[in-house]
Amino acid sequence: MAADYLKKPQGSALLIPVYEADSKSNSVYNKVDQVLGQRLSKKAKHLRFNFKIDETFVLHETEKIGYDSIVVFCIGDKKNFSLPIFQQSLANAVKVVRTLRYESAALVADDLSTKSMFDLGRFIARTFYLSQYDFLKYKSKDEKEKSIIIANLFLYTDATQEMTQGLKTGEIEAEGVWLARDLVNEPAINTHPDDLVAVAREIAKASKGKIEVNVLSEKDCRKLGMGAYLAVAQGSERNPKFIVLHYKIGSTSSKNKICLVGKSITFDSGGLSIKPSKSMETMKLDMAGGAAVLGVFKVLSNLGNLSNLEVYGVLPACENMPSGRAIRPGDVVTALNGKTIEILNTDAEGRLTLADALVYAEKYLKTDKIIDLATLTGAIIVALGPDITGLFGNNQKLLDSIKAAADSQGEPVWPMPQYAKYLPKIKSDVADFKNVTGGGFGGGAITASLFLEQFIDKADWVHLDIAGSAFNEYKPTGIWPKGGTGFAVLTLVEFLLSQK
Repeated sequence: MAADYLKKPQGSALLIPVYEADSKSNSVYNKVDQVLGQRLSKKAKHLRFNFKIDETFVLHETEKIGYDSIVVFCIGDKKNFSLPIFQQSLANAVKVVRTLRYESAALVADDLSTKSMFDLGRFIARTFYLSQYDFLKYKSKDEKEKSIIIANLFLYTDATQEMTQGLKTGEIEAEGVWLARDLVNEPAINTHPDDLVAVAREIAKASKGKIEVNVLSEKDCRKLGMGAYLAVAQGSERNPKFIVLHYKIGSTSSKNKICLVGKSITFDSGGLSIKPSKSMETMKLDMAGGAAVLGVFKVLSNLGNLSNLEVYGVLPACENMPSGRAIRPGDVVTALNGKTIEILNTDAEGRLTLADALVYAEKYLKTDKIIDLATLTGAIIVALGPDITGLFGNNQKLLDSIKAAADSQGEPVWPMPQYAKYLPKIKSDVADFKNVTGGGFGGGAITASLFLEQFIDKADWVHLDIAGSAFNEYKPTGIWPKGGTGFAVLTLVEFLLSQK
């Protein structure tokens, strides 16, 4: 019961969420303030704490209630309570506790007015884990020891089975996001197509038969006719691996087949259209789409059985490197659907690998819903900034479903026009299409999406351009760390759960 947080205190810091400018709704805050002789309200007044969203303050004079410190954090308006806002606010409060170097904390959740205790538990658990993510693999022992982890979070609320299930689900989701972040943050010298194969097989092994993995070799892909994908791969000494994951419960094929396609360029030098050195520094991130797909499948492997869903994951993994074998500007290749492509810029390689992957997903896997996610264009960052993902597609119902899932999970996406009038700009004089417009024509994120659409036949399709959102180059905020973010894992898991 929530009252035990005063009778049986656990943890070094007590986390108290409060609503905006509504003291009557903040019963926990008011109760603790009364026990402490109005120390909380006096501290709030002194700090000019206005009960506004994202505001936080700390009180250390808490000996009467058995905690070392109290962290008060505002979670917005009660009438419009939002789990994504709560998630960001709680994450910031957890960061405050870490700066205080405490290894345990307690959260009182009884004042939270949510319709779903399952979702509340889910958000609390994953926020606790995701807000503490650090990529410390290559730090020295001394540096690693400086990082304080809150090992225990004690939750005071009226526990229900629904809440307990939500807490477990949130923990599972966090593990999937952590995997995606780790893969993106790993240096490219240690992440090659073979390494992604190994991760996929580890996920399948742990799934107890729910997930299978099939890997197409370069020879297999050539036999099928994946000329666009293999053209990108041919400049590297590393062999390409076309990875296919398959989640299915039972032997009967589902009528609801969904395919997640993730761009998986394990390092993008730009090829012969080589990038400036500064632009190449973070190009280990160019497999973030594939990393997110692997993160989703890690979640699927640990969740309860989704018996009416059949989910595929496709990762056309390769490197884009310059060499004597590399594709050249002006080369023409033939994609899996027979369409020809003039390659004017070898640094617009992701769309070439995705072209064959999209055709494969529809033609050979027989999926009727395809969602691709790719660090595809710098143009989407110009349009939407670094945080927001561009949302494109050919089916409004599917677009609405992805947008709803993203909004509910706190992953910002924004609908973009699939503006057919720009299609002639990617028509080629010597082939069916060219991979860039050339000539300084704007709308690069739109024309890239239009290019991808040429490799969809009848399937419902959504394209997520995560070029900005997959990698945070600025300071950590909320659940988002610096570096790989694992963006889209939560959205796609929520979307899949909504389909069951």
